[in-house]
Amino acid sequence: MKNTRLMQMEQYIIEKKFVTVEELCNKFSIHPNTARSDIKALVERGVARKRYGGVEYATHNLQISFDERNQKNVRSKERIGQVAATLLQEGDIIYIDTGSTASRIFYGNMDVLPNHLTVISSSLEVLYKVSKETEYTVFGLPGQLDRQVQAFVSLETIESLKSYNLRKAFIGTRGVSARGELSSASNIDAKIKQAAIDISDEVILMADSQKVNQSSLFNFSSLEYVDYWACEKATPVVAELARRFNVKLLT
Repeated sequence: MKNTRLMQMEQYIIEKKFVTVEELCNKFSIHPNTARSDIKALVERGVARKRYGGVEYATHNLQISFDERNQKNVRSKERIGQVAATLLQEGDIIYIDTGSTASRIFYGNMDVLPNHLTVISSSLEVLYKVSKETEYTVFGLPGQLDRQVQAFVSLETIESLKSYNLRKAFIGTRGVSARGELSSASNIDAKIKQAAIDISDEVILMADSQKVNQSSLFNFSSLEYVDYWACEKATPVVAELARRFNVKLLT
């Protein structure tokens, strides 16, 4: 119950930027001592920091806008999208993660894609692209809109996602550590990715070579649970990680 409240509180602080202890008490119907304990937990996680009279979202966790990220490493993302798309098969039920890399799976030659897919996503970019350019069956996950990532990201998103049976999940990450850990800057986003991985028959990681030896605040899984890694090139470090964790590398 506390973990659920902490995720809701994180989402609330992100939305408001700064909140007082009194606001948190009223919003979540909790005692001031409980609110202070929750704030301490969020501060220790690096999610928030104390400010006189309340708490604010830790600025180092603020996401670069989707448009900014979408314009970075364009060729690498296009290549990753192309190789990931080769895994699509007729009739697949797939989940496409939020982020500027995973959506690239639909940026190539649409004529080479399967005729029939069921696409599940909370990404506005994915939902718009697929609904505009294909006749695929599309399910948009509900939740609160996060304008920074241009996607619906909340506890409601997680619960809705868990009701599906996925054939393939195409997942992005903020980093791939030397130990094979995959991470996200947001606790809620990490939980969504984790849920998609848990319910999918196959997991496809879509991450460029620059993500290697990088990590963010919240680990959501490991290369141990990844079946395929779509990457723009097989650098020695990428190839070694894929070999160590028995992941099929696609470049």
